[in-house]
Amino acid sequence: MTLDEAATDATPVPTSLRRVDEARSRFGAFTEPYLEAMWRGDAAADAFVADFPRLGHGRAMRMLRTACREGIDAVADAPESLRALFAELDAVPEWFDLAAIEAATRHTSRYSRASGIALGAASLVSGYANSAASRPLEMTGRYIENAGARTVEVGAWLKSVSDPGGLARYGEGFELTVRVRIIHALVRASLADRPDWDTAAWGVPICQAYLAYTLVEFTLIPIRAMGLIGAPYRPEEQAGAYARWRYIGHLLGIEEALLPRDAAEQQRLEEIYLLTRPEVDDYCRSLVASINREFLVPEIEGVLPRFLHPRAPEVVHALERIFLGAEIADDLAIPPTRLVGAVLAGGRVLSGVNRLRDRVPGSMAARSRRGKRFEAVQEARLRRDWGVQHDLVDDSPGGGRPHPARGDMPA
Repeated sequence: MTLDEAATDATPVPTSLRRVDEARSRFGAFTEPYLEAMWRGDAAADAFVADFPRLGHGRAMRMLRTACREGIDAVADAPESLRALFAELDAVPEWFDLAAIEAATRHTSRYSRASGIALGAASLVSGYANSAASRPLEMTGRYIENAGARTVEVGAWLKSVSDPGGLARYGEGFELTVRVRIIHALVRASLADRPDWDTAAWGVPICQAYLAYTLVEFTLIPIRAMGLIGAPYRPEEQAGAYARWRYIGHLLGIEEALLPRDAAEQQRLEEIYLLTRPEVDDYCRSLVASINREFLVPEIEGVLPRFLHPRAPEVVHALERIFLGAEIADDLAIPPTRLVGAVLAGGRVLSGVNRLRDRVPGSMAARSRRGKRFEAVQEARLRRDWGVQHDLVDDSPGGGRPHPARGDMPA
């Protein structure tokens, strides 16, 4: 079955979804657009990727980078699909104010240590509670092979979109986000042709609905998680984060009807996603076990005294159960632990301390400078430990399992 046939002839709701009637009752008019988005990818990016066989993968990616760095007019013989994509990307929404966003979030690096924990134990793990949304990771196979490298890649992208000027038209964050969008399209095209992609059950690979949820993973979920472990952002910082990720969602090709504008709309998206999510399967559980074993436990060991290193897995499990809630944690086979109460209590105390520190003149700026230094040292260490010199998977070295973003898939 082709994707076009799936959009018109298949069951309107992917068969893997649950509690759809309850969703219609709870979310009313928002439900149908969300469900219909399961059948849509990203028309502009998908059209450009459809030209890759004619252009050649390497040439097409060089065109993309040139257009990001110098503008579409600098691309010799640019295909119409690439021109159409950049006509969309170059049209800056009237609601986007980068200067205001950067002013509001200029001191968020004071919580760099906590944000790394939230990235792994909250943002990334939350996405693994949906077997359909996780399926592209399973079928490309890369995360289980090297969870650490994949996490470094995500961290590099997140840093680039948060750095001053990163989301400016010719900033590094702009380019990496556009490349992430094309990586999604390359994966989507590769999986759609595979007989083991069950369109009726899962919808379109990396569909609009699940793509929109990634904004929740990188905004609502980490903001909430940071507050729980004692690193609360101020209201203006939170508003700046939602505004930043609204624009990132625009660059990623998320349709306006699904693009959340603020915390309330992200919360609605999170609730319908969690209510209707397909059942967790063994691959989802293996993803969590992999990121815990390869990345989170070693990272927690790095902040604990040596005599507490044997407790690091339990600390990770406590954090995940706090961030995800009992239902999802149970689904993902994250063991219960008595440390949950202790971590929550410590988070409440630390939140109070940090709110007082924020009121000390000059404190936020000084702590942010220390946080920036920590980020640089941490990135260098992780790259060394995991042998990662590239930024995203499309630029990663070959030699392992082929990946559609590298253009090394067998014909």
